Amino acid sequence: MAGPLKGIKIVELGQMIAVPGATYLLATQGAEIVKVENTTGGDDLRMYGSRKNGMSGWFANANAGKRSIGINLMSEEGKEIFWRLLKNADVCIQGFRPGAVDRLGFSYEQVHNEFPELIYVSSSGFGSSGPYSDRPVYDPVIQALSGWAGAQKTAEGPMLIRGMVADKVAALTTAQAITAALYSRNISKKGQHVEISMLEANIAFNWPDVMMHETLLDNDALHLPNLLGSYQLFATEDGWVSVTAGTDKQWRAVCEALDRLDLFEDNRFSSAANRSKNFTDWYEAFAQMVQAFPSDEVLSRCLDADVPAVPVLDPSEVSNDPHVIARDALVEINHPTIGKMRVPQQGATFSDEGSTDPTPAPLYGEHTEELLIEIGFEDEDIIRLRNSNTVV
Repeated sequence: MAGPLKGIKIVELGQMIAVPGATYLLATQGAEIVKVENTTGGDDLRMYGSRKNGMSGWFANANAGKRSIGINLMSEEGKEIFWRLLKNADVCIQGFRPGAVDRLGFSYEQVHNEFPELIYVSSSGFGSSGPYSDRPVYDPVIQALSGWAGAQKTAEGPMLIRGMVADKVAALTTAQAITAALYSRNISKKGQHVEISMLEANIAFNWPDVMMHETLLDNDALHLPNLLGSYQLFATEDGWVSVTAGTDKQWRAVCEALDRLDLFEDNRFSSAANRSKNFTDWYEAFAQMVQAFPSDEVLSRCLDADVPAVPVLDPSEVSNDPHVIARDALVEINHPTIGKMRVPQQGATFSDEGSTDPTPAPLYGEHTEELLIEIGFEDEDIIRLRNSNTVV
């Protein structure tokens, strides 16, 4: 497959989203990914949610562009297979609690001594030190600790974002860190250890805006309510819309468009500074103004006035949005196992590269024999390894 990362080989030991999501992104940019799974069923994500023929849509979305091999890393022969896979790799990434992979014999120090140019990536919930480092972790745990859930607070209390946002932030952080380490290696000719903490990745991601009121520490700093606290959607006569008036010009325009210029002339709302001091009253007035019209009319009037306005779409409606259709942001493909499926194009395209469409997500152990042959095993060896459950 073409792409800016063509020729880069990555060996992945990971489940769910934080690690597989990172390597999937790199696969869409041309990297070759070998997904090493256990011999007791593979990545649990294979069975989460909607599925067909033993593969979930969730797994298919996060694991396209990869080859799968099942290895029993508790066995000595399994360890030998893994060492052989690492010999040809540029990156090894593992996503388990600190010490778990070390106990198998594949710590950074051991791998670095054998392959000093290989980049070794450790991704865990809390990093390798600190009082939480040994704890199990899932996305909601990180959402709760990093400020995500607290920032979604409503009258009913804090809320989780209904998406694996913490895992995906960690995945994006990991993918960027890997490309940075690869760039560094081009100069130094040395590998290094890259450590990713899901918690720290999410705190850093949240800090510029969600945590802006925790940034200025001097006593004489002027603290105003976080603008994010005013984020809301507006009900119309027949649905919901998102309308944003971020400037005085846009606020005047939306008031004129919806026949409520009196709201712009109200001193409480006449300037951005005044609206920030009175944003609860402002948004109540905003909501009443929008609610007087059906959605189509709100959108038409606002867009004619150059005010950002869109309908609120259910997930099932996104693929039918005219801009999504015009941009081919979602495309239909045929997966050899799960049939017709809809997949997104990536947010970044590269003008100097050919097609970077990844291969379909693999069946559990689909490429075991192919990979074993590539690293020097004979047919009789492969039969023996399968019979001993060293590989699947």
